[in-house]
Order: sequence, then C-alpha cells, then structure tokens
Amino acid sequence: MQYEEIIEIIQSKRRFGKAYGRDVTAEMMERLEHPETGMKIIHIAGTNGKGSTAAFVSSILHAAGFVVGRFTSPHLIRFTERIVVDGEEIGKDDVIRLGERVLALPMRQETTMFDLCLGMAVLYFKEKNCDFVVLETGLGGAKDSTAGLSVVPEVCAFTNIGYDHTAILGNTIEEIAAEKAGILKKGTHAVLGIMDEKAADVIKKQAEILDVPITNVDNLLTKISTYEIPLNGVFQRANATLAVGVVETLFNNHCGYLGDNFLSKKEEIIRQGLVEAKWPGRMEVLSEKPYVLVDGAHNPHGVEALFNSLKNMFPDEKFVFLVGVMADKDYRAMMRCMYPLADTFLCATVDTSRSLQADELCQDLLEDGMSASVSGDLLDGIQKAIALGEEKGERIIIFGSLYFIGEVKAIFEGGSIHLPEYE
Repeated sequence: MQYEEIIEIIQSKRRFGKAYGRDVTAEMMERLEHPETGMKIIHIAGTNGKGSTAAFVSSILHAAGFVVGRFTSPHLIRFTERIVVDGEEIGKDDVIRLGERVLALPMRQETTMFDLCLGMAVLYFKEKNCDFVVLETGLGGAKDSTAGLSVVPEVCAFTNIGYDHTAILGNTIEEIAAEKAGILKKGTHAVLGIMDEKAADVIKKQAEILDVPITNVDNLLTKISTYEIPLNGVFQRANATLAVGVVETLFNNHCGYLGDNFLSKKEEIIRQGLVEAKWPGRMEVLSEKPYVLVDGAHNPHGVEALFNSLKNMFPDEKFVFLVGVMADKDYRAMMRCMYPLADTFLCATVDTSRSLQADELCQDLLEDGMSASVSGDLLDGIQKAIALGEEKGERIIIFGSLYFIGEVKAIFEGGSIHLPEYE
C-alpha cells in the first residue's frame, strides 16, 4: 500500500467504536503478543494541557539522555505528529509497514482510528527500544484505549480537569474526574497538577482505594516560575510544573532508572528540557508583523485559559478573532468568555463533518449581542482578519478546534499568505 492509502483507511475509521477502547486495546495487544511488556510508561490524563505536559516531560527525559517515545492526538498537519521518538516523527515507510500490520489483525472487536494509531505507536516504541513512553489519553481515562495496556505505568499524571465531552464523561466535575482517575492502577504513582479541589479529591480517593501514593505539585509552582518556558500562556507554567513533578517522582521512586547523571545535573537537565520543549498550535505566534497567534482552545476551560493569558500579555487590548469550532462543543460559552476582549469575531467552518457551520456560529453570536461575520473560505478568512487587524491596529488571534488550527498552520507554512504591505 502507499502511504496515502494507509492514512485514508485509518482516518476513515469510526471515531467511537461499539466497544470500550480499553477492551479493544487489550485484545489488540494480545494478538500482537504484548509488545508493551517491559515499557516504562508515563500516562497523562486531564481536560486541557495533556499534550503540552507530554511535550515537557519528553523533553526533560530526552535532555537526561533517554530515548523517549511520545503518543499524542490529534495531529495538526501531519499524521506522523502522533508518534514521535526523541522529537522525530515516525517515518512514512514505518507508517505503511506498521499500519498494514495492525489493519491485518483478525480483531473480534471493531477498531477506531485512535485504537489503530495506539497499536502502531506501541509497536514503534518497542522497535526503537524506548527507555520511557509518554502516553496521552484520548478521551476520559477508565475506558480509554490507552488504559488497555497490560503494564502498570510508572507515573499517572493529571492535568487540570474541566467540562468537556460531558455526554460521555459526565455532567459534573466529580463525574469527569472519576473517569480520568480510571487510568490509575495498583503499583503506579499519581502526580496531581493544578486543578479544581473537587476534582483533586476524587482522584485522591481513587488513589487511596488502590493504595497509590500521591504527589501534589503545588509546592513546585513558585520554583518553576523562575524557569524559562518557551511556550506562551500563563497556563503553561502549570503544565511545566506538572511535568517537573512527574520527572522528580520518577527520580525519587526509581533512582536507578534516571541514574547518577540525573542526580548530579538534575537542575540543569530540567531547565534544558523545559527550554527545548516544543508544542505547536498552543499560543503559537505564526507572524509578528502582522501579529497572528493561534491556539487550540476548543472548550470553555481552554478558552478561559487563553483569555487570561491574553489579558496578562496584552493588558487593555482588544483583538480580531478568527474562530472555527465543533458543533458538539459549548461554543456559546466559549465565545461569551472571550467577548470582553473581542473587537469582532470572524467565523469559519472547519473542514470536518463535526464542524459547526460558520453561518450558524455567526448567527448565534449576533443573537448574543456580539459583533460577528462569516469569513468565507479559510484563506479568505485569514486575509480578512489581517486586513481588519491592520485597519484597527489590533492583533489577530485565531482559536478553536485543533483541526482548525492545523488547517491555519498549513496555510501559513504553505506560503499562501501574501502581504506585500508588510514586506
């Protein structure tokens, strides 16, 4: 098969299967003869910040001299972004070879795209002899595909927990936290990030039931505030703090894994790892002149974090917003949160069947008393946003679905934006 064929087959799979992802993974690993055996896994769950935390953890461990595999989703531009070893994306030939292998499995249960990607990732990490594997959950925790691996994670880390996927995870913070806490297994170590106290209490209760030790990172926040963090946004301090807590927990509980080099140079390694961390599409500046920033804030909690960061970075400024969201999100709450900073909203349609149509989003915003208009196609929308920003002397902020942010980045990277007035 060709690379494009494999990707098309995998991406055409259902988003949600009939069985729990956990059970599908368990069957897949059995049929693959358990390639996950012996892996030292850092498992990360939460509502927002999972990818950034995974990037920070991976970068610090890489700086310490380890081979680190990282599995995240979704991808922004390239499918290969999902499976990374030491900062290098999986090659297309490996995607073909491993994709054909997992697709050929005589599975009794239906597989989703996420299931297949996870199976490929585990096989790839085994081949690369990764010292550590950092896994980001897809949805929830207890029933998530990543929870179906047979090994007990070295560490289970939890980012902030907010309202998202409520139809699946529950309608309260406590219910959502209980689902996230489902990644815990007896023998692991829990590391709790900065989060709602009610969510933390649920995770702590589950940890106590399983006799899992708990580390809180609150005491590290002041220390990390003095470190250089390359990723924009005040919330990235919390993600970096959780990552440092994860690595220090690995050191404190498994000194032999990290070795004397880490002990003697721990502070230097952590600082280097944080500085070298990369995580595109999260408060990423695509252009300084005109100023264009993109962020994958795709739920109310994420938009609130973006709102606070923009207020902190640019006090008293208003912005031109270009937005594209999914229909199953609480998008009206998202826009109401951002409204105090908005000069106007330009509404775009994301290129996916789950997208909310731009005209519907625009109509809802107008009904809520906000200034809004439809952008046309995405390239046209970007050009309109930039023209408005120039006219009003305002910065352009593009946020919403990660798929949407990926489309925007692809346009910028492809050189489609032509602005002679800035050249």
